Amino acid sequence: MGIFDFFKKKNNKQENVSAPIQQQEMPVEEIVEEKVEEVVEAVPETVLETPVQPQPIEEKKVNELYEKIKIYRDYIVYSIALQLRGDFAPISAFENLNGEIEGFAYMITDPTYGLSPQVVLSNMKEKFENELKEGKIKSYAVLYHSQFNNDGNHTLAVNPEDLKAITLSYHFNDAEEGNIALPYVFENENVTFKGFAEFSHEENNEIMNTQLVDGKDYFTNREEIKSPESTNNAGIIMKKSNVHSLANMWGGIFGFQNFQTQEKYSKYLVETMALCGVADVSADEKAKHTEFKDITFRTVVSDDFNTIYPEVKTDFSLDFETKEIREWENAENKEAIVGGLGRDAFGLWFFPTDYVENKTQYQTQNKLNINMSGIIFVLDLHQSFDLPDGTKTDEEFTAYKPSQDLPDYGCIDFIGKVLEIKETEVLPDGSVKGFILKLRLITNPEVENFFTVDAFVSKDNMRFAALSVGMQVAGAMQLQGKIVG
Repeated sequence: MGIFDFFKKKNNKQENVSAPIQQQEMPVEEIVEEKVEEVVEAVPETVLETPVQPQPIEEKKVNELYEKIKIYRDYIVYSIALQLRGDFAPISAFENLNGEIEGFAYMITDPTYGLSPQVVLSNMKEKFENELKEGKIKSYAVLYHSQFNNDGNHTLAVNPEDLKAITLSYHFNDAEEGNIALPYVFENENVTFKGFAEFSHEENNEIMNTQLVDGKDYFTNREEIKSPESTNNAGIIMKKSNVHSLANMWGGIFGFQNFQTQEKYSKYLVETMALCGVADVSADEKAKHTEFKDITFRTVVSDDFNTIYPEVKTDFSLDFETKEIREWENAENKEAIVGGLGRDAFGLWFFPTDYVENKTQYQTQNKLNINMSGIIFVLDLHQSFDLPDGTKTDEEFTAYKPSQDLPDYGCIDFIGKVLEIKETEVLPDGSVKGFILKLRLITNPEVENFFTVDAFVSKDNMRFAALSVGMQVAGAMQLQGKIVG
């Protein structure tokens, strides 16, 4: 009998009893069913995973322009190094057929003659373009300072305020050519380079981290710049220069510090030159601005050339034999330095204040009588010293030699003896004060004025206050002269 049948039967019996009786509780039999555990052997399940497709590795894009330009990284860094030394000259390099890179530069051996940056840049490009067409080189790069300001303007920078970048002008034999630029900014006394916009940060760093090899000659190809030279029928050597100016002479008149910092002096010269070019202005009115007690401001006014320079008046003259004339190309060959022998005894160079009107005479007559004077740039007291042979210089010692700083301007460094002193003034209002000194530059016991000059010195160019006759002074002077007559 099953458990459910047992409880059903008992419940039926109770329903037939009229008096309630306590129902005896019957023990409930617990039926325990024997469970047979089914042992299931765990079989490892092999899961076939769907293969994960590897993400494609993005290939680094090759900057073809960088790969071409980086062969010139030494010369980019070299151009930067030159700039940090204050040298803004164009440089260049080319790729040989064997892939080697060589530098090319113009070499200046004569400090009085050079090529302008415009000419250098043009000549370099013309040279390399011809060699590229002839198949002699594979590529070239010319580096120069430009006006580039992230605006595509690669025009050569001539003035300091235009300096904005180093432009690299390139041309490869696969016909690719163009310009890229390395911009920079001046911050106080520092220069900050911004990098080539066409290159990544890493590529720019690779260029800028290039180390130049100490002692290596990066310009194995050079072309010497020579001053044009010839000898004329009078036996006079004719040379050219193109770097000279009159700035030092005017610094000698007005005082170097004044001339550099006060615009009124340069303005006066420009206005005076313009005044002298007006035909309707009277000679007397012009003289008020150009003729002073001991100094004349000589003006040259023409359709193609205008200038003004100071001339110290003097009656001292000497016989002179012309050996060489160095004409100033940058002054239309109307100014020059003349060199030769004074009194057939000592070498002499001077600036001829009358070269415009007497140019033919200077070039054809080598025996001349010259009025000689000077403008002193700096004047100091002479300190006695011993000569190389041990001889002590005495109070009569005088000497001169070509200027150490301006050897090609007709300037001298001198030790002279003061023979006469005269105070003088320059400009209509007399605001420029100075002295005319009669200086003995060569002592000759037999000839008192063997070499004596009248020289102007601005009070602002003196390093001492009290002048007296008989004292020995030392300094630097511009010699000038004109043909007597």
